[in-house]
Amino acid sequence: MSFALRDRPRPGDEAALPAIAAACGNFSDDEIAFVPEILEKLIEEGEAHSGYRLLVASDTEGPAAFAIWGPIPATDRRYDLYWIATHPRAQGKGAGRMLLEETAKRARLENASHLFIETETGDAYAAAHHLYETCGFPLIATIPDYYREGRHKAVYGGRL
Repeated sequence: MSFALRDRPRPGDEAALPAIAAACGNFSDDEIAFVPEILEKLIEEGEAHSGYRLLVASDTEGPAAFAIWGPIPATDRRYDLYWIATHPRAQGKGAGRMLLEETAKRARLENASHLFIETETGDAYAAAHHLYETCGFPLIATIPDYYREGRHKAVYGGRL
């Protein structure tokens, strides 16, 4: 399956991207509610002022996956992958890998030295963890009970 990549928000993304995140089944309603807020900030302020960058991978049915990333405030050339989500129809077909590789490439073009990815531990995230590691971003830290009891934070990342 091939995906078309774009880096600008389009009308309809405020509904389509949260729907992708919801379809993944890993994100809470509170987490999903951040996506339209981030898009709004990106549209109103642009990349330079919002601190966010967007990548959307689309297939013949429309948006299939997205990534939101950008520089981490108050750091020296460190970037964060804030969001990466792939609709179940596109999982295992290369959309996530394409987005992560393109994110790393574009961060390097902005002179980023590191990319970090914060996520949860657990079986529901096994495919995502595998993706991060195979793209060169190993697990570098775990914070127990970060999200709630038994829900740990995993930090993947590395030098670009």
